[in-house]
Amino acid sequence: MIDEKFKKLFKEAAKVSKSLSQSAAKGVAAISENKKLISTKSEAQSRLDICNKCKDLDKSLGRCTVCGCFVSLKTKADYESCPEGKW
Repeated sequence: MIDEKFKKLFKEAAKVSKSLSQSAAKGVAAISENKKLISTKSEAQSRLDICNKCKDLDKSLGRCTVCGCFVSLKTKADYESCPEGKW
């Protein structure tokens, strides 16, 4: 039983780590291409509203179960997108 919990925890940690590293790479690319980094408040809220209605949102953690991101942060990054193409 402990092994299964540890495996699940490790899998989730790996998913979050991958999401953060991909976001950092996208951010660096956006900076090097002189692109906008931060979404407008209305755009970020629109994205967050979509996430909050999504079946893939773990509401207790505020994380997307598909990509592992923290949606309250990812929705504010202009260079980011939903892994399911919803925004």
